[in-house]
Amino acid sequence: MTSLTAAWTKPLPRSTPWSLPARDLLPRALAEPAISQQLSLTQWDSVLRQARAASMLGTLGGLVESHGGLASVPESVRGHLLGGRIAADRKAEAIRWELRCLQPEIARARVQPVLLKGAAYIAARTPNAAGRLCNDVDILVPREHLDRVETVLRWQGWVTTHLDEYDQRYYRQWMHELPPMQHMRRGSTLDVHHNILPETVRAPPDPSRLLAQARPLGDGSVFRVLAPHHMVIHSAVHLFSDSEWDTAIRDLYDLHCLLKHFARDDGQVFWDAVVHESRALQVSGYVHHAFRYAQSLLGTPVPRGTHRSLAATAPGAVRQAALDWMFLHAATARSTSHRPVRHAVSRAAVLARSHWIKMPPALLARHLFYKAFLAPREEDSQDQGAGAARRHG
Repeated sequence: MTSLTAAWTKPLPRSTPWSLPARDLLPRALAEPAISQQLSLTQWDSVLRQARAASMLGTLGGLVESHGGLASVPESVRGHLLGGRIAADRKAEAIRWELRCLQPEIARARVQPVLLKGAAYIAARTPNAAGRLCNDVDILVPREHLDRVETVLRWQGWVTTHLDEYDQRYYRQWMHELPPMQHMRRGSTLDVHHNILPETVRAPPDPSRLLAQARPLGDGSVFRVLAPHHMVIHSAVHLFSDSEWDTAIRDLYDLHCLLKHFARDDGQVFWDAVVHESRALQVSGYVHHAFRYAQSLLGTPVPRGTHRSLAATAPGAVRQAALDWMFLHAATARSTSHRPVRHAVSRAAVLARSHWIKMPPALLARHLFYKAFLAPREEDSQDQGAGAARRHG
């Protein structure tokens, strides 16, 4: 693993695959796909398990196919990679079909929503979309239009999936999105956002900047996607505010591909826009973390000037060392069959940090107390959801 104190533009060291620890095999296979032809079956076992846990079998299969072909890997491995590619292709087609179904429904609300995350990558056909799994659609709309959008969607068969009174208040008062919605006939899941971070963070970003610079998809689509610099920023913010890191490698790989793609097209203009908008949206710290760990794990090239500009928001040396330990272990926690204590601790630390940055202490204590002692049991919530589905059906 590359030292985090090394220059940001320095490539990953030329390690032979048999000298790499198991936790580094998947990141290296993503950064240097040709190395997959030298892996032993034991190493492939680690790579496949970590790729499956990170929802990256399809991505890995595509990379192997484009760098030597699937025939270059053992037959027992080939089936897993092919299966991952087929599953990812089916999921991507399902997302495109869902967007075609959703377009006339959302158009009735007289808004032009912005697609986020996986749905945006698939619709815009960014380089990281190949083989990427995506299970739902995320959209961003102006907050002042939320009521109208939700009302229109309800008339089109979309219902909320969180019926508990506390959960409804939690989403509508404090979060950056409505409670997740599910279509009664298609079974699809839709998340309607009005910001990229909750209202309870210390300095919420201004979503009007994202909406104002969003770009149309073309071909008469009602949907838009974020501008390149905002797409990168949102990817960073989403990962480094998230409480679950099962797919952290996938999200860092998204950043890796997006940065290389957009920097190749727009060069320094793109990097300057990332720095400028990160500061304007008050999320430079998230972007600093994202670039730091993408470079460490995947060798993502970042100009020194961009690094220096973002480093102004970096924490002190002691805190940075603690974050390095936490993030790097949490990102590779599923690379082996057992779960070392350090991996469990790092995942717990990521979870605790996510809650801490999203909520002030008093609200966080109240929220955790409710979830621990007062929240309805899962089976009761499922019964309520089934009853609501029958009523809406």
